[in-house]
Amino acid sequence: MAPAAFSSLGTNAKDLLYGSKVGKFQYDKVLNLSSRTADGVEFTVNAVATDNRLDMVLKGAYATDKYSVLAALGQSGKLSVATSVKELAPGLTVGVSGTVPDTDSGKLSVEYAHAHATIKSIVSLTAAPKVDFAATTGVEGVTLGGEASYDTSKSAITKWSLGVGYTAIDYQVALLLSDKNAATALIAHKVTADTTLGAEVVRDLANGTTTFATGLSKQLDGGAMTKLKLNNSGIVSVLYEQELKARTRMTISGQFSALNLEQKPRFGFGYDIKY
Repeated sequence: MAPAAFSSLGTNAKDLLYGSKVGKFQYDKVLNLSSRTADGVEFTVNAVATDNRLDMVLKGAYATDKYSVLAALGQSGKLSVATSVKELAPGLTVGVSGTVPDTDSGKLSVEYAHAHATIKSIVSLTAAPKVDFAATTGVEGVTLGGEASYDTSKSAITKWSLGVGYTAIDYQVALLLSDKNAATALIAHKVTADTTLGAEVVRDLANGTTTFATGLSKQLDGGAMTKLKLNNSGIVSVLYEQELKARTRMTISGQFSALNLEQKPRFGFGYDIKY
């Protein structure tokens, strides 16, 4: 099996503290409606209400074992398209993406996964391209890697990160160092089959300051999930997510300051329906 991608270092803690496709803390009103045709094309309408604004996006996706196509049309009238082809050679995936009519939005991505290395590069298709490159290697649960961005118009590396991670049966840890003089430690521990604890500590090496966030996730009977997160500023975030029935999921999020109860709390609601 190929090593995890660099962006996956510490992913268990990140998913716990911030969420991914499920368990995501969000404080807007979100509605997702999805349906799939008989030949495998999936259509999704995403609506996000923030204050007095409603943004909607229509998406269409089709994927097979060899290739995938994704298109998204927003209220601005711009059409984003991304396509990828897998196994052009063993372990090689190539993709192209862009937004119409933005002529400078095109990107070419190349990903190669081998038993001892995972490499990914994204190049913007412009006269002076920017290049993003990431690589990892690993053995027996240990992953070591880095990523960097190079701007050809400046002939300079504009950002970089280095990291190491370890994944065991019941826990995952990662250490990251970035060009912004920030060192980040992430840990997630599956205490029981239905309870996970996690934490993130960020040390600003330039200013000598430290910030942290810690959280807990628990699976309840009936498929529900709860989350609790606390950061060093005293901000408490809570989440409840429930699968109401097959292919229908509801998420409720809240956030308040434990140090200043007069501060207005934030609430969010998400509803995902798949037909």
